[in-house]
Amino acid sequence: MKKTTLFYLLSFLTISSSAQSLKEAIRLNENEQQEQAESMYKQLLLIEPNNGTLYYYYGENYIDAEQPEKAIEAFNKGIEKDPSNALNLIGQAEIKLLAGDLSGGKILIDKAILMAAGKNALVFMEAGEAYLLYKKAQDLISAQTYLESAVKLDPKNPEVYNLMGDLYSELNNGTLAATNYNKALDLDKNQVKAYLHKGQLYKRATNYDGAIIEFENALKIDPNFAPAYRELGEVSFKKRQVTEAKNFYKKYLELSKNNTFARLRYVFFLFDSEDYTSAQNELNLVNKVDSNNLYMMRIMAYVAYEYGANDTALKTINKVFSLTETDTTRRFGKDYAYYGKILSKQGNDSLAMIYLVKAVEIDPRNSELYDDLAKMATKSKNYELAAKTYQDKINNVAKVISADFFNLGKSLYSMKSFSAADSSFSKVTELSPTWPYGYLYRGRALSQLDSTYTTFEAIPQYEKYIELSSTDTASISKYSRELIEANSYIAVAFLQQKDCKTSIDYWNRVLAIDPKIQQAIDAIKIIKESKDCK
Repeated sequence: MKKTTLFYLLSFLTISSSAQSLKEAIRLNENEQQEQAESMYKQLLLIEPNNGTLYYYYGENYIDAEQPEKAIEAFNKGIEKDPSNALNLIGQAEIKLLAGDLSGGKILIDKAILMAAGKNALVFMEAGEAYLLYKKAQDLISAQTYLESAVKLDPKNPEVYNLMGDLYSELNNGTLAATNYNKALDLDKNQVKAYLHKGQLYKRATNYDGAIIEFENALKIDPNFAPAYRELGEVSFKKRQVTEAKNFYKKYLELSKNNTFARLRYVFFLFDSEDYTSAQNELNLVNKVDSNNLYMMRIMAYVAYEYGANDTALKTINKVFSLTETDTTRRFGKDYAYYGKILSKQGNDSLAMIYLVKAVEIDPRNSELYDDLAKMATKSKNYELAAKTYQDKINNVAKVISADFFNLGKSLYSMKSFSAADSSFSKVTELSPTWPYGYLYRGRALSQLDSTYTTFEAIPQYEKYIELSSTDTASISKYSRELIEANSYIAVAFLQQKDCKTSIDYWNRVLAIDPKIQQAIDAIKIIKESKDCK
């Protein structure tokens, strides 16, 4: 009897120790210490080689470390060792979703949900997170369905509410996102991830001061929580506090044990802050440790381009594309964008535009990609592509400014699509009513539409341009050429209407800008000698 009791006690202690160790491994991953987490998972699997749940989180750790091939091995092994555990099916689904294969992922998730038989809250929660997490194949409706099921099965689990907050954040419902993060904190005041995600919500809404408060709240709970320092670094950079940002990032590197993934995150920060020298120095350190890291190679190509080492950039981006030839889903939109930029600098604009078109397809919300492609198309006089690109930008990017409509209008004008150009320039004058060039270009487009001087619709636009540009007395000289154009058009238009006095007045305005304009001199002489004007 005592032996039996002792056996169960030892079994209980072993299970408790295993659960605690798994929790520690998961926390290492959350702290972006993937290499340390990997070591712990290997140790745990030596003790419990048939534990499917361990394999699932082991694979998750590899996904977070940008090593999907190793993640696949872990999930497959988990299914082999523990076929009744549905979690590794979700892991396999995540690999599909990561690659943008929503239908393939759905088949596997449906199978996992069927195995859960409506009883396993963890399976529902992980299924919901899978549909939420991967941008290339999001299904927010399914994510909400499964997360709500998880809430019903396990209403006291703070992790579920944290994910519900993430869901509403993706749905751009900040109020419900914050409500769910607060629910997670009500259930567990030490839910450090809830503070982190709440801060990210505020950062996304450009409420940087609010974000800082939440990240600092996370650090009050866990002063060694590396992601909070990374986020403080990014927010400080957004606030143009570059020195503070670098200090936060250095703390992030220290706490994440300077692992390769963390260092590369730091390199991307240095890249975004345009500190290309420091970025290159960090890349040199990473290269000594892991010279075949795909993530490192792509940022190395970006930095080389910005650093002016275009030959190195081309060689490196070629290697990135060679390594991803059999799995193009591992290529980023930025990879195609920089390939295009590098090729353009090599003088191969025609091929460069093909890569930039692909970059836009992959990352349709990146406004810079549209600008790069449109500028290249304009340079090549491919105005149709330029116009399409600017229109796509207007349709897909959240923040559209008057310059986007202006550039669209100019491309349409170059295509001789004057009516469409006028509509675009009209939007410019609506958004920027005190900027003179919107009216100038409306005048140009309308003058082309009224080449026979019938409607005279261009006159009010040119007059508005004259009015607004003339108020800039300190820089009036920079408007001289366009003022001559505007006054000349109006002078001709009034002559067409037999209003010779007003026509002469506008020609005199031309001569006031430049008394040597022969067209104005000749026009005044002809008008004065004309029988129709006497």
